Amino acid sequence: MAKNQNRDNTGIDGDWIMVGAFGAPHGVKGGVRLKSFTEVADAIFGFDDLRDGANGQPVSIKKERKSKDGFVVRVDGSGSPEDAKALRGVTLWVHRDVLAPADDDEFYLADLIGLEARDVAGSRIGQVNAVENFGAEDLIELVLDTSIKGLGRFAFVPFRTELVPDVAISDGFLTIDMVRWQEVQTGKTAESQMENPSESEG
Repeated sequence: MAKNQNRDNTGIDGDWIMVGAFGAPHGVKGGVRLKSFTEVADAIFGFDDLRDGANGQPVSIKKERKSKDGFVVRVDGSGSPEDAKALRGVTLWVHRDVLAPADDDEFYLADLIGLEARDVAGSRIGQVNAVENFGAEDLIELVLDTSIKGLGRFAFVPFRTELVPDVAISDGFLTIDMVRWQEVQTGKTAESQMENPSESEG
C-alpha cells in the first residue's frame, strides 16, 4: 500500500510490526532492559518468532523481572555486560500474521504511524510520526506542517476520543481537534494564574 512507503523504522515496515526495544545493560551476567510496546506489556514474551528487525534474525528472550519502565531480560547469546551493551537500541519485531486479527472497527496503534493528520475541518495539519507511551497514556506524536507559536512543530496529543475523534486507517488519515489540544496545553498556565493572583489585588 502506498501509505506504507515512508513508515520504515517508525513501527511498521511492510508486514512487520515493532513490539519492543532493548535498553541499557543490567548486571554482570548479560542482562538487559527491555521496553515492550504491546498493549499488555507481558504479551511480548508470548511471541515465538521475535526478530531483531523487520524480517531480521531470530531473538530469544527470557524475563527475569519487571523494572520501572519495562523488564529486565536475558537474551540467548548474551552472557556479559559487553554483550548486553551491544543490544542497546536493538528493536524487536513480529510478523503481522502472528498477531490477532483486528475487528472491522479496531486497529493496531502502529497502524497510526504515517497517517496524515487533519483538523476537524478536514484540512491537513501534519503527519503522525510515532505513538509513544511514557507511562500514563498513549500519545500521538505529530510533525506539524506549520509551527505553532510557543509549541513548535512537534505535538504530543493524548490518544483520547475528544482529541482524536476520527481514525480512518483505510483512508490514510486521522482527525485531531487542535483547538481543544491547544486549550489543554495552555490550560495549566491559565489555572496557575487563577490560583496565584497578584498580591496587588489584595
